[in-house]
Amino acid sequence: MTVRPEDAETVLNLDVGTLLVKPPRVDSVDLMRGIVMVVMALDHVRDYFTYLTFPPEDMQQTFPALFFTRWVTHFCAPMFFFLAGTGAFLSATKGKTPRELSNFLWKRGLWLIFLEVTVIFWGWTFFFPWPGTVLLVIWALGWSMIALSLFVRLPLPWTAAISILMIAGHNLLDKIPPVMFGNFSWLWMVFHRQGFIFIPSWVNRVPGPPGIFVLYPLVPWIGVMAAGYAFGKLLTLPAEK
Repeated sequence: MTVRPEDAETVLNLDVGTLLVKPPRVDSVDLMRGIVMVVMALDHVRDYFTYLTFPPEDMQQTFPALFFTRWVTHFCAPMFFFLAGTGAFLSATKGKTPRELSNFLWKRGLWLIFLEVTVIFWGWTFFFPWPGTVLLVIWALGWSMIALSLFVRLPLPWTAAISILMIAGHNLLDKIPPVMFGNFSWLWMVFHRQGFIFIPSWVNRVPGPPGIFVLYPLVPWIGVMAAGYAFGKLLTLPAEK
């Protein structure tokens, strides 16, 4: 079979056009993710290989190296949430429709929540997750993805505005204690205030007061991921801008 010159030229043009249409991977995002993972490992190594009886931030007992290795890890969770949102936006620039992106996010979010209260909890504590568990960063990541699955259907300026409001304004609610909500105090802990949610023994059918400790309330983490999603727009601008 012979290939005519005009056919070869057409194929070449199509290939070049495809390469030009598909956005390249943003290496800086991957690099930042890797750096954050390395920094996060500092905190996990301290948890597993030291026998501290005081918080590393306790200025009366800590020392510079210990304080710094704990202080720097406070940037990890915000960056994970922020870059997860940025990655979601960039995936939309590679052909995913808002509906496809939304479906991917809520399914991935549910999967992360399941892993948090099962495999990850066991990996941290070597205890079975029920009748009690701890809701950590992966749990909050999962719910933030579920929330983002709704935000991706909104105009981008709306998502940016909501994210800024959640981040900048959530501390205004600090003076509201969970007890103000009565039987729904657990819901306030889930969204805003760290706390222990007691589960009645008749629910889990075991003696004692087991429950769920909320270490990562969802606000403002949902806002941080949404802000990362809005930030993704900046990475698609021409390099000159």
